[in-house]
Amino acid sequence: MLRALLSRLPRLHPRHFHLSKTHLSTTSHLPFLRNVGIFAHVDAGKTTLTENFLDVSDVVSNPGMVDSGTTVTDFLPAERERGITIQSACISFGWGGPDKSDTKINLIDTPGHVDFSVEISRSVAVLDGAVLVVDGVEGVQAQTETVWNAMQRMGVAGNLREEVDAPLNPIPCVGCVNKLDRVGSNFYSAVSTLNKKLKRQNTTAANAIPIQMPLIKCELTNEVVAGYPEPVEGEFVGVVDLVSDPMRMIVWEDQGKGKRPGLKVGEVEGFIGERAEEARMEMIEMLAEVDEEIEEHYLEETVPPQSTIIKSLRNSTINNKAMPVVAAAALKRKGIEPILDSICSFLPSPLDVQSPSVHSSSPETSSKRVKKKKSSKKSKKESDYPLGHPLNSSLLALAFKVVHVKGRGGGDGRVVFARVFSGELESRTTLKAINAEGSDDKVERPSALLELKGGKMTMLEDGVARCGEVCAIVGLKKVETGDTLVLSGDPATRGVRLNGVSAPKPVLTVKLEARGSEDEKKLEDALRILCVEDPSLKVETGDAADESGMGGGSGILLSGLGELHVEVVCDRLIREFNCDVKVGEPAVALKEALTVGTVLGGEELINFEREIAGNRIQAAVNLRLELISADSDSDNMEGQTILADNSIVLTDEAKSWLQLDFDSEIIDEGDEEEDEHNAVENKCATALISGIKGALQRGPKGNELTNVRCTVLEVSTENGYGDDQAGAIRAAANFAIQKLLKNSSSSDAVVLEPQMTLTVNVHNDYIGNVLSDFTTRGGVISEVYSVNDSEKQVMVGKVPLKSILGYSTKLRSLTAGSGVFAAEYCAHSEHRNV
Repeated sequence: MLRALLSRLPRLHPRHFHLSKTHLSTTSHLPFLRNVGIFAHVDAGKTTLTENFLDVSDVVSNPGMVDSGTTVTDFLPAERERGITIQSACISFGWGGPDKSDTKINLIDTPGHVDFSVEISRSVAVLDGAVLVVDGVEGVQAQTETVWNAMQRMGVAGNLREEVDAPLNPIPCVGCVNKLDRVGSNFYSAVSTLNKKLKRQNTTAANAIPIQMPLIKCELTNEVVAGYPEPVEGEFVGVVDLVSDPMRMIVWEDQGKGKRPGLKVGEVEGFIGERAEEARMEMIEMLAEVDEEIEEHYLEETVPPQSTIIKSLRNSTINNKAMPVVAAAALKRKGIEPILDSICSFLPSPLDVQSPSVHSSSPETSSKRVKKKKSSKKSKKESDYPLGHPLNSSLLALAFKVVHVKGRGGGDGRVVFARVFSGELESRTTLKAINAEGSDDKVERPSALLELKGGKMTMLEDGVARCGEVCAIVGLKKVETGDTLVLSGDPATRGVRLNGVSAPKPVLTVKLEARGSEDEKKLEDALRILCVEDPSLKVETGDAADESGMGGGSGILLSGLGELHVEVVCDRLIREFNCDVKVGEPAVALKEALTVGTVLGGEELINFEREIAGNRIQAAVNLRLELISADSDSDNMEGQTILADNSIVLTDEAKSWLQLDFDSEIIDEGDEEEDEHNAVENKCATALISGIKGALQRGPKGNELTNVRCTVLEVSTENGYGDDQAGAIRAAANFAIQKLLKNSSSSDAVVLEPQMTLTVNVHNDYIGNVLSDFTTRGGVISEVYSVNDSEKQVMVGKVPLKSILGYSTKLRSLTAGSGVFAAEYCAHSEHRNV
């Protein structure tokens, strides 16, 4: 197997760090560890690629097939039937070099469909590197851009920078042009789409740099020729390694049906050699734009040494200045080994990334970052590394995913997937779980730790997950997605938490009804479990369901990210949980927002008093409601609203009355989350916040309010401050907001509906039909372009979600079954038919 690149990778060794011998033994694995995610548009070949990784690393004897439902990572019945990835799946395997020092790769195979974007969000939170896969024919597609944008917004940690307080970097990435066995595939055209369509946070291009030149067996002559600079019709058989010196020709030879292709490595010569020299110089020229050492060689017209090229590629990748790109045909099992070499050579280990951002309520563990001091020759001690750095010995881990597996963990079978950032996680130790709000009342004891093998799990060796590792934990009963895990009683982690995992807002709702009374409890229990697994699901019962306008009678409202998302959840209810359930027609999830310039309240105290069971309760609040707008990088957001969480701001007067122990300034937006966290220790403040949040669930037109800033100006009770006044304050806050909304005019609020970006890929013969149908649905076309000068066209536009419910059936009829589409939520816009 091809592992030469790995052998040339400069390896860090524990001797480079001045640590205690005890801690040294627990961190020696770090240079040889890669936590990597694989991302792509739907059907670009992620899962097939993953299966081949397992094959060449001898984890499986034969790679599974997506079409036959035999893959390791796609293990849910719905995944195997539909041939798509629904849940992110983890797999661990080793990839060794000639020095026999295996690199362990923890790989996460993520979904490409936007309806399961929460899986991408929580994967991004724990990864150090990524492989971005694109189709050799289609290049960058709609959801390629979606997953790329998710990779640009690092949620928990970032990469090393000159200054520790600099903005967090995106995830370093290696590119892979897959499906080069397809007719019409074009390696360099696909690379071109990476640079044209993918932008980094600083608006620079992805800087995709081909480090291989494809080799094609020509149909006319049956000879192997260079696929550069123009594409050649024929079979993809191999690549030229442009990094090695001398360059090598790597060819995969078919060994018969079901057998792994043979790997043949030889010298590059003749016409292929000439073309390879041209491709190599193009690679060096692109590297010279981001690396000064390579630039010097380029300007002096000298060829940089192989070691310099490898070093440059690694540094440029880790610092997000470049994306090395390789070629593959995963279905034919070609190009697999060089991808693994690139993962080991160019993607970072846990030592190469910045420690995670830690929020803290304790001064001694403050999350405020300071500038990195100039390098010193003095040895670093273990205590010099920040909490969460792999060389810090205090346990800090993130629970990024929760699933339920029958027969595992006891109880409801809860299995928690966690990334250990620092310290060691051992079974039978007492852990404290802190949620996103900072509550740390969950104390747990894991019964066992498991190694990640997709749908199969095995006991972790020694029952210990070391720093930098990803593992599965059983025996935890309360831990949820986004919780921070620390050792109970460790003073170094008192009051700390990580950023957690963000979940997108639901946009589509269906009404569920149990067919029999005996199924109602079963349905509620099943939905509780599914909501723990998937934070992007929302379930409403009782009054909210009855007042939804989605049909009379009792029922449950289930909201998700799209038709496929909701369909898969309902399918799981029936199959996995044996719920006999009736599913209503889908409806979009409407929101309400105050109009620009509207300000409600803020003039006087609004008094609330009631007599309950002979006891009089009284409180009064003065608060102000107004619109806040979320920032967006989109160029064309006219008439559209990006949803933002409602915020609660307390003035110094209100905080003084509530006896809150923090700075008495008006709270800035950036500090609201911290101040709400501090308020949870105060019963009256907690009650006030609870009352406000509850009232904002229903706007003047019956929908949940969004993008509202509620400023509490004053709080008062006849009996003064005291914990016994909490109930009255909660009721007064709720009553005041309801009164302000009820007395508002019809022009003070607007109903918003989800707006989708629709991308349709269709043959030229049917583009007219698609465009005509799109305009009748109220869509606005933004772009129509051809795919690689082929007979296919791509239409991109924005359309209300309600207009494309059931669109897949209509598109099939419009295009004789050949059209495919992707719909992604982009914003909310005013709902015209209220």
